[in-house]
Amino acid sequence: MLWKGQEKTKPNIPTASMGDIAFLIIIFFMTSTVFTRDKGIKMLLPEKTDLEAIVKVVPENIVMITINPSGEINVKSSNLDRYLTSQQYDLVREIIEAKLRERDTLLVVSVRTSPDAPYRCMIGILDQIKLARVRVADGREVEANKISLIPIQEQP
Repeated sequence: MLWKGQEKTKPNIPTASMGDIAFLIIIFFMTSTVFTRDKGIKMLLPEKTDLEAIVKVVPENIVMITINPSGEINVKSSNLDRYLTSQQYDLVREIIEAKLRERDTLLVVSVRTSPDAPYRCMIGILDQIKLARVRVADGREVEANKISLIPIQEQP
């Protein structure tokens, strides 16, 4: 109820400190936000060499693992040609360990993956290769540390 001579007051919100509050919120979010960095696959890649330094590898020392677009695995070596399903990663480890016992540090593992193959298949194979370790007769522990990753070229 208004009395005579009294003006109607309009409600208002004080905005003098709005800028301060906005900057405080911006500073809070800038200092509390954490950006995670994807790590990817850690692999030590060899340096580029000239044509004279290319090393010839004896075919008996190579295990070739091929992953087709449906995720099936083919393991080939000088005396082995075996097809595996995408759930049989542990057999890859056993095959690599058997070859390590035969070939010691000379073993080279070549992984050929189709661009259409599921990513988890290649990662599963790489994990099993890295887990493969054997203790040889003289007490050393040998692992497959010569790994070659080659994409399969699709034919037109």
